[in-house]
Amino acid sequence: MASVLDHQRRRLQACFAEHGVGADDQSRITLFVQSLKAINSGVLARLEFQPLDWAPWKFLHTQYFRELEMSTLLSRATSWSTNPLVYMEAGTLNLGLWSRTRAWDYMQAPLEPDARFYRYLAMSHALLSVVRLIPLLPPSLPLDTPFLQALHDVEEENGRQIQLQIRLLKQLELGLSRKEREALVEEERDKVEACYLELLESLCPEQATG
Repeated sequence: MASVLDHQRRRLQACFAEHGVGADDQSRITLFVQSLKAINSGVLARLEFQPLDWAPWKFLHTQYFRELEMSTLLSRATSWSTNPLVYMEAGTLNLGLWSRTRAWDYMQAPLEPDARFYRYLAMSHALLSVVRLIPLLPPSLPLDTPFLQALHDVEEENGRQIQLQIRLLKQLELGLSRKEREALVEEERDKVEACYLELLESLCPEQATG
């Protein structure tokens, strides 16, 4: 997967260096990021009213409001596309994300302190840690536009949340062995990475570079 991401990074840097990050690209990125935030905030909203130990609840409570805030921030900074095909393709991509991660499963019934809850934490960690677009931009591209500034702020906030998530993933065993926990984290990461690669392909289709 790393080699595929490296290939996509080189292609995207070339595309963005030539064309910049236009309205179609901004719309695709924002809709995908908003889908990530919708998954997280949808589950976290349910956890607001569930009994949890204080430390995990405090972290997840903070994350819930930050996810909503970052989604709104990025939306307001986006130059939205006028091309309806962009929204159709983004909708298909986002449905694939929800399907691969089985996000609805975490919203159908209360989460208990068990393997299912740990899998959600692993998925949430993947949603924040895998999707990083700022590092894929060419160094020559300035970040002084409202959209790129907002995207940078979102990814910085993701980084802060990731550090707290790592603590939870390490500290909450929930009856799982270390090997089982590592396997769950890897499985969820693979799912999100597959969707992320589809987003990158939509931003710079292979045929566009010849």
